[in-house]
Amino acid sequence: MSKAPLLSTFLLGESLVLYLSISATALNSVLIHKPNSIELPIYYTSHALQDTKLQYPQLEKLAYALVLLACKLWPYFQAHIVAVLTNQPLRQVLQKPDTSGGLIKWAIELGEFNIHYHPRPAEKGQAVANFISKLTPLSKEQTYPK
Repeated sequence: MSKAPLLSTFLLGESLVLYLSISATALNSVLIHKPNSIELPIYYTSHALQDTKLQYPQLEKLAYALVLLACKLWPYFQAHIVAVLTNQPLRQVLQKPDTSGGLIKWAIELGEFNIHYHPRPAEKGQAVANFISKLTPLSKEQTYPK
């Protein structure tokens, strides 16, 4: 963690892994691939939450983070199998018929992609996403340590 890893390229059709991390005020993610069992980052994202989105429950924030990333990186999601590693029951929430209107809309949007949900082991990519999340200020007045 002393220096940020360089972004890497990947092979067409290769399976990709997505780590999501959420905080009270931001959504963070790292898209990686694993050639020879080595995690190499492809793309980092961070999105600050504002207004009513700050009030979303944790699972809705997680689903929102996935939808934002799928919209931003749709070529990656269309051309590859994406494994979302999470310790939250995201797949079950998105597939429940009695979920809220927003979650149903997001589930339909995500349905066009080949996304697989797996339990999250502790790995380097998740550490990077969590690190970004921990450095996110809780409010606009709070600043980063110097």
